[in-house]
Amino acid sequence: MASELVRQLGSDDVDEIVSACKALSSMNIECSAVAKLLSHKEPRVQVAAAEALRSMEGAEAASSGLAQLLGGDCYVRVAAAKTLKSLGAKAQSQAAAIGKLLRDSSPGVVAAAAYVLTGMGPAAADYVSALEAALANDKEDISTHMLAAAGVMPKTPEVLRKPACAAAHALGVLGGPSCVGKLLELLNSKDPEVKSCAIHALTQIGAETDRLESQFVDLLKDPNPSVVSAACRALGTMNSTSSSSTAAAVAELLRDPSPMVKASAVDSIAAMGDEAEAFLDPLCKLFNDKSSQVRCAAVKAVAGCGELGQMYASEVCRLTGNADAKTRAAAIHALTEMGERGACFDDEVEMCLSDPDPFVASAAQKALQHFQGVKMAAAAALQDLSKPLKPQILGARSSDLTESVKMLSEVKDLPSVQEMLSTAHTILGYDILKLCLEGPEETLEQTKHCQPAMYIGGLAAFELLKKENPKVAEQFQAVAGLSLGEYTALTVAGVMDFETGLRLVKFRGEAMQEAAEASPQKMISVAGLSQQVLEQLCSECRSGPDDVCQVANFLFPNGFSCAGSESACEKLLKKAGDTQGCLQAKALKTSGAFHTKCMAPARSKLLTALKDAESKMKPPNCEVYVNLTGQKIPPGTSVPRIIELLADQLTNCVLWEPAMKAMVNDGISEFYECGPMKQLKAMMKRIDGDAWKKTQNIHV
Repeated sequence: MASELVRQLGSDDVDEIVSACKALSSMNIECSAVAKLLSHKEPRVQVAAAEALRSMEGAEAASSGLAQLLGGDCYVRVAAAKTLKSLGAKAQSQAAAIGKLLRDSSPGVVAAAAYVLTGMGPAAADYVSALEAALANDKEDISTHMLAAAGVMPKTPEVLRKPACAAAHALGVLGGPSCVGKLLELLNSKDPEVKSCAIHALTQIGAETDRLESQFVDLLKDPNPSVVSAACRALGTMNSTSSSSTAAAVAELLRDPSPMVKASAVDSIAAMGDEAEAFLDPLCKLFNDKSSQVRCAAVKAVAGCGELGQMYASEVCRLTGNADAKTRAAAIHALTEMGERGACFDDEVEMCLSDPDPFVASAAQKALQHFQGVKMAAAAALQDLSKPLKPQILGARSSDLTESVKMLSEVKDLPSVQEMLSTAHTILGYDILKLCLEGPEETLEQTKHCQPAMYIGGLAAFELLKKENPKVAEQFQAVAGLSLGEYTALTVAGVMDFETGLRLVKFRGEAMQEAAEASPQKMISVAGLSQQVLEQLCSECRSGPDDVCQVANFLFPNGFSCAGSESACEKLLKKAGDTQGCLQAKALKTSGAFHTKCMAPARSKLLTALKDAESKMKPPNCEVYVNLTGQKIPPGTSVPRIIELLADQLTNCVLWEPAMKAMVNDGISEFYECGPMKQLKAMMKRIDGDAWKKTQNIHV
């Protein structure tokens, strides 16, 4: 096959040569044979060869021949320029030859040279002055217009036919603050394409932001839509500094008659962060715009407005029935960005699975998979919960599920929390509040730091519950906590005081991190597969009897975390992801294989520490639903039994789903999640919908 295609390259039939070039390019073979055609006498063949090389490995060897074509016929020049630009630094050996072309008399040659230099990085730095000089060249390569009109070639972008445009584009990448003055002069050009390119270049350089913002706002009144659109996009990139007045000026363009301007204004406002929230109503009105470009931009912008934007999820959902396929797809994608509110419309999205447009059907399929994941995420806050008969207090999450920089920011001034933090500073030897508020996140993620932080965070949330709902905080029936959260729960149940609990948590975190660092370990999250299927996959991924790969947490129906040796878990990650029905398979940030036999060294050390603290511990004063069995232990359970449960928890699977089901079956009717985020609440929705409706998060 390849030899036949190479033979065709020597044919006298131009069409046959062009066809062979395309075939060899798709196969990515015989690059050198194709490169020889750059010197062919027929322009069509030269174009075919240049275009073929664009997607072939080793094309940089032909950069000299491509550079020579920059001075040829316009459509040959354009093809060569695009290929050289795609090669970027790989073609830097031709920088000098290309730089000389900046002085050519042909506007098209100068534009092509500037365009190619844009991608060459440091190799093109010597030509910044020549590029600045080319800014004054506002002539145009007219031949490209003629050939496009004749149907010989598609319309050529301005950066390949106007030197000033190409030079501005290049300086935006290669230049610096010294180029700003000359680029600003182009804002007075009568050529809208030149002006638009200058705006884009100034935005890329990013100098003199205040001055540029003022200039760009003025350009919003330009009579040419392309200039106004460019100014809108530029102002959107300044989202960190854009003022309310700038956002308002852009918002005025939401009523512009030009679809291009309206769409650019929408994109600009969407990029302005919080400023966009003030314009949600006019953005939503654009859902009915005649232009699909505008509708799609508006839907995307509203979806990006956080919780306020989510209030318009029903309006977005209506667009899933729009006559335009692009709009339907945009609406489906927007719903995936709208959290729990968007996921409420999964039935409507499911109807799009049979959409006649395959792109829309594919978007619906991906959205439905995403909605399954959303059901694991934080649920929306509930309104006016009725007074509970048998409330339950849920402890903090385990250290292998969540860390949250900014944790404690809302409760740090409570006297009881300040007292805990002061004690913690003495026990831990570092400022845990500063770490929670400022990070860095990678430090907070370390097991030895995360576990004390989550323990304190859960108890701080309980202190907040005492303040906001003292009756619930005094009359709860039961407690539970996931992994590390079990220590928080036991502290609330009176088994240990704060100081004893924190010392144990500190020791536990250090022992677990040490065990995790003893060998390469990993944890992954898997959702969508049954326990039986997942355990079979774990078995297949173990390389021998001593290798570890097992389910570590039963979180919710068909929702698990697995842990073990790094190599086995990486196999499981791929196997699970490739198994039909899997909705999620991803690696967790944790460093260790928690709740597996990899933690045996940590269990031994923790057991010693627990026995040392036994005299300071007491039987619980309420029911405790424990991780090890998924069942409750009654008030008055002996301390030795609790010590045994806590030690064995390190090397055994956490049965969170069974524990929650047991609570529901025992008649517990209201749940309070104490700690940052809403992961326990999100999991409760998958476990029991009625219980989820009676679950409230106490956020810190």
